[in-house]
Amino acid sequence: MGCCTSSKSSRQKSHKAEKSEKNELPISPSNFVQLIKGKVTDRYQLGKILGDGGFGQVKLGMQKETQIERAIKFIPVEATDDAKISKMMEEVNILKKLDHPNIIKVFEVYQDTRYLCIVTELCTGGELFDRIKEANPFTENQAARYMLDMVSAVKYCHEAGIVHRDLKPENLLLENKKPDARLKLIDFGTSKHFEPKEKMKHFIGTSYYVAPEVISGSYDSKCDVWSLGVILYIMLSGYPPFNGRSDEEIYKKIQKAPLSFRSTNGNWNNVAKETKDFIKLLLTKDPAKRPDITEVYNNDWLQSRANNRVEDIPVSKESLELLSSFNTQSKLQRATMTFIASQLVSNDEIAHLRDTFQSLDENGDGKLSTSELKNGFSKLPGHINIDVNEMMNQLDADGNGFIDYTEFLTAAINWSKTLNKERLLAAFKHFDKDGSGKISLEELREALGGNEDSDHVFLAMLADADKNGDGEIDLEEFTQVMISKVENKPHKNRI
Repeated sequence: MGCCTSSKSSRQKSHKAEKSEKNELPISPSNFVQLIKGKVTDRYQLGKILGDGGFGQVKLGMQKETQIERAIKFIPVEATDDAKISKMMEEVNILKKLDHPNIIKVFEVYQDTRYLCIVTELCTGGELFDRIKEANPFTENQAARYMLDMVSAVKYCHEAGIVHRDLKPENLLLENKKPDARLKLIDFGTSKHFEPKEKMKHFIGTSYYVAPEVISGSYDSKCDVWSLGVILYIMLSGYPPFNGRSDEEIYKKIQKAPLSFRSTNGNWNNVAKETKDFIKLLLTKDPAKRPDITEVYNNDWLQSRANNRVEDIPVSKESLELLSSFNTQSKLQRATMTFIASQLVSNDEIAHLRDTFQSLDENGDGKLSTSELKNGFSKLPGHINIDVNEMMNQLDADGNGFIDYTEFLTAAINWSKTLNKERLLAAFKHFDKDGSGKISLEELREALGGNEDSDHVFLAMLADADKNGDGEIDLEEFTQVMISKVENKPHKNRI
């Protein structure tokens, strides 16, 4: 990685300077999720109504520059009190910090005099249980594959200090209608930051899925593990483990009734003993004896069933080779590529990269360590001489010591196919806040969530692209710096 003629000492100095710059202005998808004062229709063409919720209406939206479809939640400002608006923004602030392939993405928030509009990823595959009802047959291995998606997302949340608290089938959507579509965890309106030894007391959840300790009023993040057990139980039987004619009766059974796999219609007759044992583990009433989410992820039943559903996903040689050759020195280029990877690329385009990322992510924490990268390269045929530590330094844009999901995408995407006029224009408009056709120092600061203390970084961005010396970056200069800095240069007919 880097210039092969550099000395070791100069590379070390460069690495130290880059690490310092990362700490001053880390680049991640959350940088680009900001509150925009204005109408969402300035950037999106609205389509059909997708649904109505307690807070407002959800409509289909198509971004005008890229034609990418999104889901847009419209919340009437006048009809919604300040507390609910604040709650919605709290959910946005949690979501924008979560960077995981099985968690819904939030892209933008608009506010005008009438509406607060939250723009999110569009999932077209419907709810999990609707897909299960359509499956013929639905197998234990399929259930395990869905469970692994859920467990991976929850594990990532817990390690980020976030507990969901309302895991249920309605909050699990499939990204598309393909048979192998993956799950996305949505609706973080009840989620909460927590400390490792903190006990929460506020009752949150939906009757069938709530853990016994939540009902008692003293619980921790293991309440999510219980809810996952209930979801798996229902997936395989079609009914909840604890039922009743009222919420009070359901809560009483959750706390006191033994778990049973008896059924009059034989639902459990053909379910393996190991599967039932796994469900029993998740539905352990005493949270002290219930496994935490890491133990669930590493459980033999989950891993063997999920991976035996199909052949093990091979590590993509192309993806890893793109990773090893990824080398960007321009902060503006890195920021732009992160924006495009996190906001302007569809799930279909990066499905193979998502699979590669998750096959490399051995411990399921939603990020790649140095050892996981080394193991990934060791599986490639032939010998590839890669300095993984130097590669980590290049790819770790936020300086947290790991390669996060979007950092991986930013590096592994084939930019010669992905970078085009439409995406560059959309990225340019994100930076060009006042629509003047030029990007100023102040606009870079606003677009990337920095402050005046980071102005030396923004001035370096300007200097890198400002060829005519007017102190601003126009579209032509912006396009040229993107083309010249990407090692896999786009074909001329793409730009």
